[in-house]
Amino acid sequence: MWRGQTNYCWTPFPTLYRRIRRSGYSDMQIDEGLVRHAESRILEEARANGLLRCGGSVLEFMACMQHFGGATRLLDVTSSLDVALYFASSRHDKVAGVVYSYRVNPDMRVSIGEQPNGQDPDWYDLTDRCRGGRPLLVKPRSYEPRIVVQHGAFIMTSLDGSLADPNLFICQTVDSEARPILILPKLKPSVRRYLAAKGITEESLFPSGIEGFSKARSANVPIRL
Repeated sequence: MWRGQTNYCWTPFPTLYRRIRRSGYSDMQIDEGLVRHAESRILEEARANGLLRCGGSVLEFMACMQHFGGATRLLDVTSSLDVALYFASSRHDKVAGVVYSYRVNPDMRVSIGEQPNGQDPDWYDLTDRCRGGRPLLVKPRSYEPRIVVQHGAFIMTSLDGSLADPNLFICQTVDSEARPILILPKLKPSVRRYLAAKGITEESLFPSGIEGFSKARSANVPIRL
């Protein structure tokens, strides 16, 4: 799996971790207990506002939240290197972009809505499977054109210690590899031309409209802990 970022200085942490950081916590303070507490508050508010019915799939709710700009422990990735290259080269031509490659073991994958019993796994069972910092690949339903054209998926884990410790998002571990591949600033225009010749452009990767997507991503509601 791949993840492209147009600025190599951005740490590829999931949105929920970054929101907790902005709430005043240091990386040494952010651990699995704090992440689970933040998730429980999110789920309480979701149920109170009718966004998650009793007994509903928390996994699918989290995937939808992440897809539309909410704060979750899921990190957006893609199975397409070309898509990752687009996100690494699309903007900020004065700074290097980066593509991260992630390896996920075959036994650590789950597809939403495709379980034999028709029910998604329990959210906390999945986070328990990730103990030790193991990555889990989550494949969402193809309910939105952008997921399809971007070959979108997510990876998630449980924090074995604190966010300050080596973790799968930025380091190589026993069960994963996070290898950064830099895209130098001078190469970004030629990468964009290469991708455009293959039909990979902003218009093709955001079929539902980049303006609406940008508005969804800008709705940054602080996490209340």
